[in-house]
Amino acid sequence: MKKTFLSLTLAASVLALSACGNSGDEKVATSKVGDVTKDQLYKEMKDSVGDSALQLIIIEKVLGDKYKVADKDVNAEYKKQKEDIEKQGQDFKQALAAQNMTEKSFKRSIKLNLLQEAALADGVKVSEADMKAYFEEMKKEVKASHILVKDEKTAKEVKAKLDKGENFATLAKKYSTDSSSQANGGELGWFGPDKMVPEFTKAAYALKKGEISEPVKSTYGYHIIKLEDERAAKVSGSYEDNKAAIKKKLQLQEADQSQLLTKVSKLVKDADVKIKDKDLKDALSQFTNSSAQ
Repeated sequence: MKKTFLSLTLAASVLALSACGNSGDEKVATSKVGDVTKDQLYKEMKDSVGDSALQLIIIEKVLGDKYKVADKDVNAEYKKQKEDIEKQGQDFKQALAAQNMTEKSFKRSIKLNLLQEAALADGVKVSEADMKAYFEEMKKEVKASHILVKDEKTAKEVKAKLDKGENFATLAKKYSTDSSSQANGGELGWFGPDKMVPEFTKAAYALKKGEISEPVKSTYGYHIIKLEDERAAKVSGSYEDNKAAIKKKLQLQEADQSQLLTKVSKLVKDADVKIKDKDLKDALSQFTNSSAQ
């Protein structure tokens, strides 16, 4: 379940035009009805996406100075997400166009997400035992169903009905708020340890075939999980080969996402950013105000 961290608009901006060393009245387009100069284009883009674009550029710079993301990691994530989109039967380019993105801006967003993940993981400790346990989980896939409800009271009521022998699929169709699985009696299909939120995964992997969990709380509400089946999964490489990736996954699971704003705010402060364009003076207020607090 891929998470989005800081909300930054990936706008196709020309805010850097003023620093390119060319005259502001240089023409970027000509026509019989009038020309468009760099100054005009800069002003138009500044008025429409100026704050968000400047924010993006500076956050990329401060994170990129502190953390390093290799091109091979960006390309690997790009390939993975492209394959995921195409597996869903979508045309990749059309999917990007629907988000007002190009392949270039999509890779840029991936790099920014990886930089944010590096910042989030920074300083989060995970034990060797937990990493080895996760590697063992990678060797198994589980097939589960769930009933998702909004509150603990309803979850307990549903669990009581299940304990009395009522049918799981029938109750899922009646009570579950998960529209994607409700019609199938709550069935979620096969998944590994990195596909669901940590609370759900931990509970599902602890069950025996046919067993039903107590209510499990996550950011989505309360889940009642039934383990339908389990099977062996193929893992590429040894524990040592996967150790770095496992460590990062567990760090991100343990990380407090609310601390990302604090970390970025400190980096912005340490970088001593001074915005010269008075029209864009509040572009970083989200970070400077957080730093001041």
